Formats: sequence, C-alpha cells, structure tokens
Amino acid sequence: MLSNKPYSVLKSIASISLLASSAMALNGCESLPAPQTKQTTEDTAMATLTTQVSYLDRSMLRPGSQLTVTLADVSKMDTEAEIISQQTVDINGAPPYTVELSYDASKMQQRHRYSVMARITNQDQLLYVSTTHNNPFEQSQQAAPYEVVVSKVAPQKPNVDLVNTYFKAVTINGVQVTVETKEPFIQFSKDNKSHGFLGCNNFAGSYQVDQQTLTFSPQASTRKMCSQGMEQETAMSGVLENTATWNINGESLTLKDKQGKVLATFKAVYFN
Repeated sequence: MLSNKPYSVLKSIASISLLASSAMALNGCESLPAPQTKQTTEDTAMATLTTQVSYLDRSMLRPGSQLTVTLADVSKMDTEAEIISQQTVDINGAPPYTVELSYDASKMQQRHRYSVMARITNQDQLLYVSTTHNNPFEQSQQAAPYEVVVSKVAPQKPNVDLVNTYFKAVTINGVQVTVETKEPFIQFSKDNKSHGFLGCNNFAGSYQVDQQTLTFSPQASTRKMCSQGMEQETAMSGVLENTATWNINGESLTLKDKQGKVLATFKAVYFN
C-alpha cells in the first residue's frame, strides 16, 4: 500500500497539469483577433451642382407642372446620353426654379463632355425644353448657381381625320413630289369611297380600313397620256396597290406596305 502512494500523487499532479494546459489553450483561442475583412467599397466624392432654370416669356404654368433637370454624359454621339444625376420636382409660381443635383465627382472624366438638360411637363405634355448644350464644368461656366434657359414648345396640332381630308402627296418612295400642273392627292369619304389625282390622270375606287390597316380596291382611272409626270403617276399607282397600313401624326399621313416600308407621305390641305 505504501509503495503505491507516490504513484497516486504523481498521477494527480499529471492530471492537474493537463487541465491547466487545456485551460491555457482555450484561453489562447478566445484571445485570437478576428480576421480582417477586405474593404471592397469604393471611395466616393459626392458633390452638388446647383442649377437655376428659367424661361423668357411671362406665361404662368398650369397646376401640376413638373421640372426635370438632368446631368448627363454626352460624349458618345452614336448612343443615348448616360444620365449622371436627375431630379424631378413639382413647381408652382414664376421662374427661376432652383434644383440641386448630387453626383460622384470621382467618376467624372476630364476628357468627357457633360451637359445639363431641363424640361417642364404637365400631365406628360412637354411645355418647355432646353435646346442648347450646357456644360457646367467649362472654365467659363463656373458661376453658382448654374443657369439654364428653357424654350417654349410649340403646341402640337391635333391629328386630322382620315375621312374627308384633302391629302396632297409630299413624297413617293422617298422621292420628293414635283408638281407640273396639279399635285397628286387622295381623299377618303365616309362611305369607303376613295378618289384623287395620280399626276396625269384622276382615279376613283373604294378602300377598307380597320384600325391601322388600310387596303385599296383596284382603282379606276382616266387614260389620258401626258408628256410629263407619267413616271410619278406610275409610282403613285404602286402606292395604292401596295398600301397595308396608315398613320396620321398631326397633319401628316403616312402609308406603308406589309413590311413597314414607307411608300408615301401626304400633308393635309385646307380650302376656304
């Protein structure tokens, strides 16, 4: 029994040493610093461009008008301008109107071209628009606020009716119409009758319209021979034969074929 006691003491000391070592190891793990996260966010240098928009006439804007000011990169001529910053605000009262544009100055390129554009709208109707190039970063344009002048847009004329309107031919197959004695024209009546002038002979017939589709029946024409204008008359006859769709924008009528190619354009004419 006495011979085993030193062994028991040694065993206890060894166990205590092992526990102490484990505790130190655990404490060491807990004290290790957390791994560093790599910074991926780019530094930005935000700047503010203060603009002041005005127009020259004394018109008062209708309630609900909005002003949109845009700073854009216009360096590339064959693509749409890249919008750098844009703000749309409700406006009331008389100009000038102040709008602030925030942009990242660190992304601006010295050799690029920039422009400030402005437009005033009311219920999607364009009232005023800037028509000049406005680069706020040019040496001569460092005044604050940066001034932009917008011009009044001419009111768009309402679309004329297809029926009972005298349409004179303006272009046929992309060629400008020449008038020797009388201009080629076409008219549509309410009873689906069509008539007009080809360039040398009159024509008459019928047509069918369904929304934007339009087809002509074979048109009867007089058989007079002219020394001039026969080539244009032949082209006008081809327009009537191949028309598939129509569109009116304001006072202009456009006829197209099945492939969407423009066959002819016409202009509404009024007689007193």
